[in-house]
Amino acid sequence: MPNFDWKGIKDTQYLKGTISALTRDEAAYKLKQDGVIITQLIKVVEESRSHDLLAALLSVNLKFSWTKRVKPIKLMIATKKLATMLRSGLAILPSLEMVRDQVDDKLFKKTMESVYLEVESGSSLSSAFASHPDVFDAIYVNLVRAGETSGRLDIFLDKLVLLIRKSIKIRKSIKSALLYPTILLVVAAIVVGIMMIFVVPVFTKMFANIGSQLPAPTMMIVSLSDFLRDPFGGGLLIAILTVSFFGFRAVTRRNLSVRVFWHQMVLRMPLVGGMVLNSNLAQISMVYGNLSNAGVPVIEALNITAESSKNEIIREGIQEAKRGVFSGRPLSELLADIPIFPNTFYQLISVGEQTGNMGEMLHTVSEYYEEEFDSAVDKMSQMMEPIMICVLGSIIGFILVAMYLPMFKMGQVVTG
Repeated sequence: MPNFDWKGIKDTQYLKGTISALTRDEAAYKLKQDGVIITQLIKVVEESRSHDLLAALLSVNLKFSWTKRVKPIKLMIATKKLATMLRSGLAILPSLEMVRDQVDDKLFKKTMESVYLEVESGSSLSSAFASHPDVFDAIYVNLVRAGETSGRLDIFLDKLVLLIRKSIKIRKSIKSALLYPTILLVVAAIVVGIMMIFVVPVFTKMFANIGSQLPAPTMMIVSLSDFLRDPFGGGLLIAILTVSFFGFRAVTRRNLSVRVFWHQMVLRMPLVGGMVLNSNLAQISMVYGNLSNAGVPVIEALNITAESSKNEIIREGIQEAKRGVFSGRPLSELLADIPIFPNTFYQLISVGEQTGNMGEMLHTVSEYYEEEFDSAVDKMSQMMEPIMICVLGSIIGFILVAMYLPMFKMGQVVTG
């Protein structure tokens, strides 16, 4: 029977362990029966299979290609509707029923139906959400629980709407920043491919009648064209690049050391590193601020905040700060000892600790780094456009000049 490593919250304590179950859903159900709020649930890979790269590729690709997930935009809309209905005075069950009936996504509708039935049977709303960790993460569950405890569930649902909206905005900004360079890169590959496969061979036939040696640039382009048109040359190269791409994704997702190395490299990249760092700092500030205001204990709040970051370096940095909290040192001092966090970040947090208004200061920190992220995205977009155009023009120009060099040489011979 497969084993699953889990992390979660039980009786205000953060716990972890391993559980045996036939499926991931069964493991989640068992943990829920034990009163555990799941924050992470990962299937343990058997050692005998861990070295089988082909199996890793197949399993990861199938998992990410066919496993459906609820889109953040749909979750945000449903959360907003639920908050509006509760604010208007409707009870939880009628509100859940209306939200369920208005959901058009089949998977999400099934999830909301399950939540409705659990609440109807006597479970709290947060417990019902916690039984579906693939849809409602630990941040969502904890803020809902805080809303239930304080009696202001609608306000905390509004906080979740804002949280999800900002996460969606960050994703859209990254996609928009990468869209134009990606389009130019694809166009460049298509244009160069057409020239190499169809245009260069025409020139090659013309040069066959030239008795003299072709110039070095021309010979290089002709050789490259022959290589790309050969099924065991260009075809094999494309296959190797494709396998390498998916293989790297598979290894990065499954191997922690490789993932740490890659995330560290990303943070060191010009422009991209700053953009990734700012987006993560904006997100963790917003998450930790909301959890702190909701009354979640510092250790648990820091652990959930760490899990919300997609970058292993930043995640480990927060975990390191969490471990130092037991010594009684302020959080700002602990963050100052971790190189990944910039001065502005922990200095602003220090101001919040000194003024006793940590929640508001974390909100300010989140807005600051969100603006820095937007600035980095704009800067990257402005720089990538001329760079990509210059690179594309240089490649195409070199190919054309290389093809016309023999003609220039022939012209010099005739005129001479």
